[in-house]
Amino acid sequence: MIKLIVSDMDGTLLNTNHEFPKDFMRLFKALQQREITFCVASGRQYTSLLQFFAPIKEQMSFIAQNGTLLMRNDKVLYENTLSVYHLQRILSVVKPSSQVAVGLYSRAHTYLFPTTPYAESQVHIYNTSVIKVSDLSEVPEPISQVSLYDPINARTNTLPTLSALAQEGLTITLSGTHWIDITNAGANKGEALVALQKALEITPEQTMAFGDHLNDIQMMRQASFSYAMKNAEEEVKAVANYITEKDNNENGVLKTIDKKLNLNLFS
Repeated sequence: MIKLIVSDMDGTLLNTNHEFPKDFMRLFKALQQREITFCVASGRQYTSLLQFFAPIKEQMSFIAQNGTLLMRNDKVLYENTLSVYHLQRILSVVKPSSQVAVGLYSRAHTYLFPTTPYAESQVHIYNTSVIKVSDLSEVPEPISQVSLYDPINARTNTLPTLSALAQEGLTITLSGTHWIDITNAGANKGEALVALQKALEITPEQTMAFGDHLNDIQMMRQASFSYAMKNAEEEVKAVANYITEKDNNENGVLKTIDKKLNLNLFS
């Protein structure tokens, strides 16, 4: 019996225009009636996620910032922050003056170093509170994730330059065509999902998960009912146990849940 459903946001629950599915609340109410917990797992910040889920935030769970923050009932269950040393190392490798946008994620804010207007606009799509800074000394709170936006191609352009960081206790993860996320080694959506499963006393065999990109792979491994989106990267499809019949522009998450649980909401 499924007791926990976890879904990525961009490329998974949201369509390519970053729009929220209009029928989600119908599905959520049906899950509540069956006492199934819904959790969103995203590279986005917690505050960014609340713009979609604020009315029901106390009835669900949040894996934010690629698993570096786990929130439930507006309380922190798990958090994994970067050391000042590692932040300095990242900034020394990825020069903030380049066209690649460099954003430092805290629980509530993104601290953005100088970048191009276009890259800055892309950062604003995923973050509700962006504060411009020119130096690390201007960042007053713990940082759990550094996100890079490469307007060319993250996999081929920026990723090869970050190999040294991977040898220094950091995890470098492709989270989109133009995005790279940097966290402490071991900090990922899968580890946060394990923490949530323990807190709720739910097993992987009772867990359903949906994802589309490389930052979802560890999460897939913690759910027996792991679904790669039809539009997912091939690496994710290789790890997942199932592939959705519909993509993110066709409400693939909602329709898969509806069919698997025999809810008959969208038939």
